[in-house]
Order: sequence, then C-alpha cells, then structure tokens
Amino acid sequence: MIDRIHDHPHSRIWILIFLTMIFSVALIVACQPREQSGGDTTQAPAEAETSLADPPDPGDPSAEEVPPDDPAMIEAAWGSSPHADSYVVTAEGMNSSCARCHAPVNWIPTMDEIPESCLTCKFEVDPPPPFIEESVWTHVECKVCHEMKKDEVEPGFAWLEIAPIDEYAEVASTTELCNKCHIVEGIPAHVTITVEGSHVGMLCTECHDAHDTQATCSTSGCHEDALSAASTTPGHDEDHKDVHCVACHTAGELSVGLIEGEWTTLMVEEPGSEVENTPFISHNVVLEAPCERCHFNDNPWGLSVSVSVP
Repeated sequence: MIDRIHDHPHSRIWILIFLTMIFSVALIVACQPREQSGGDTTQAPAEAETSLADPPDPGDPSAEEVPPDDPAMIEAAWGSSPHADSYVVTAEGMNSSCARCHAPVNWIPTMDEIPESCLTCKFEVDPPPPFIEESVWTHVECKVCHEMKKDEVEPGFAWLEIAPIDEYAEVASTTELCNKCHIVEGIPAHVTITVEGSHVGMLCTECHDAHDTQATCSTSGCHEDALSAASTTPGHDEDHKDVHCVACHTAGELSVGLIEGEWTTLMVEEPGSEVENTPFISHNVVLEAPCERCHFNDNPWGLSVSVSVP
C-alpha cells in the first residue's frame, strides 16, 4: 500500500506540501522571543553608551571646564575683559609691534618675524607702519584663540599664528595658548606670568574664566570658605578686607603696595621708570603668609609692627 502511494505522482506532491507546512510552522515558532523567568518578556536595556555630554575625566590634563555656549553670554563676558580693551601706544607714539599680542589680527610681521615656513615662497614684506589707529584696532578677538568657519566660532582652541592667511597652530592646553602672549622678555612694564608655588601644574582656566579672564580665589571652586564671615583664619578679617589674597600669599620677588584702595602685589620697582608702582597679580602663591612683609619697622604705610595672631 505504501509503495503504491509513493508511486502515485499526486501523492508525492501532497507529501511535499505537508512537509513544507510542518517546516514553516517550526521555523516561525523558533523565531519567537523566549519568555524570561517569571513571565517578564521585557528585554533588558542595552548598556548605555558614553555620551558627548558626559563630564571629562578630571585626571586628564587636557580636560577643562566647558564655557557657556550662549554666544551672547560669551560676547558679554569678553566685552568686560582686558582682551576687549587692549589698545596701547608707547611713549614714542608707536604700537605696531605691540599688536603682536594686543591685536594679533592687526599685526604685520617684519621679514625677521615671519615664520620660517613662509620664507619658502621668497616674497618680501613691506615694513609695517609704526602706528595703528584705535578705530581699526581689533583687540584680542575670538578668532585669535578659536578657529572660525563661515563666521562661526569653532569649539576648542588654537593659536592664530599668521593672521593674514588665517594660519593656526595647535596648542595642547589653554595654558600653552595663554603663554603665546603672557611669556614676554625685555618689554618695559611687562612681567612674564609663571605659575609657581602651590599652583604649579594648574591650567590657566582652572582659576581664570576663559572669556572675562577674572579669577577670584573664593569663587573658583577651591577656596569658597576662605573669606566667609565664619572664617577663623588669621588675616581673613575686617582689617584685611582691602588686601588682595596675593599680597599676603605671594612667594615671588614682587613688592606689595596700596594702589587705588587695594593692597596688592606690584612689579619690581625701577624708580623713575613706567614700571614703578604698576600693579601685577602674583602667580607664585603659597599657603604661608608672613605678616612681616607689611608689618615691619618704619613701614611707609604706618602699619603696626606688633601683630596679634590667635
């Protein structure tokens, strides 16, 4: 009987159809999600990926606080900074060389100052004019520290090395960027900013706001309680409310004096020069604050020599 069925052509077709149906049902069942224990068919969430908004690793020396991304806030902060008011003229009535740092977009290098890579083109540069009018002075604008694309400020930072051709140089940190101008040699009334003492290794922007450049010890995330009314630290009292932190805590060679109602550090005095009594905030600070820096015999301010320390 079975041999007859197998021999019949229509029987073979029905057998193939039947086997195909069984295979299809088995395949559909196999593809269904299996129930987890307890009857919960909810799939476990995938492992969260690292977001671009995740905070940077504080141990990474290149990790820095991200400034506000509101252009209006950034522009307002910059507008109140020294970078937005950098116009200078020397006693001789010149300022073209000053523009290298005070207004880099206006600066025209001499043949001796052009980067070596540019000399391959074998061109000549006319001597720059000795004086730049204030009306065209660009100060230290956004494009000096940030690359620009279609008038939009790019994130991150870079140094505008050759302004006429928008040539930028990469910098590893904001400190390296700041040092492009704040390390100077042989310029009257200028002192190189070198971070020493207790702040060695800190980035400039760990203390200074990146756009208004302000740095306040009690609001930079380090010394919030230093000047609080409850502070019991000697010298942190009403008698010293007009004394800048660095006037007591400097470890450098700067002198200390009273300028416009505030005690602060000054450049090393050169009597008769423009450097004399010029305020300059020390960047070499330490925890120790010797009272005798100001309270010494015959001090010019009439301060008491005897200091009571609790």
